[in-house]
Parts: sequence; C-alpha cells; structure tokens
Amino acid sequence: MTIEYLDRPPQGWFVFEVMRKKARKSDWIALMVDVDPDDLPGKRIARQFWFDIPGKHRSRDAAWGALQDVIATRH
Repeated sequence: MTIEYLDRPPQGWFVFEVMRKKARKSDWIALMVDVDPDDLPGKRIARQFWFDIPGKHRSRDAAWGALQDVIATRH
C-alpha cells in the first residue's frame, strides 16, 4: 500500500504520529489516519497519508504545536 502526501489535512482525520522527515533535521511530518487510533486494533483498515508540517521545528512538541495550529485553522 502506498501512503500519499497531502498539502493540507482533511477535516475529521486523526494524527497517528509526528516524526522527523530526516534524521537530525528540523523538518517534520505527521502520519494521519481517517480512523480514531483508539479504534484501530482489530480488523479496522485505515486510510492514511503523510502531511508535511510547515516550518522548521527543533522538537517534536514544537512540530506538534504547529500541526495543531494548522488543524485549528482548517475547522
């Protein structure tokens, strides 16, 4: 299965993980899924995509905060 990249997160999707795009760099990406992560155990199949978090961030918390800002402006 191929995971695609989108330029903005769709409404109603969930952040599964936030991670560095490349080791020791300040670019971050988020893996997002269309199913609440708490509902994933079992036979549920989730659609997923990568989202490039805008800006440069020194920490995961900073990247997470930037992602939350992007999501908040979408809703």
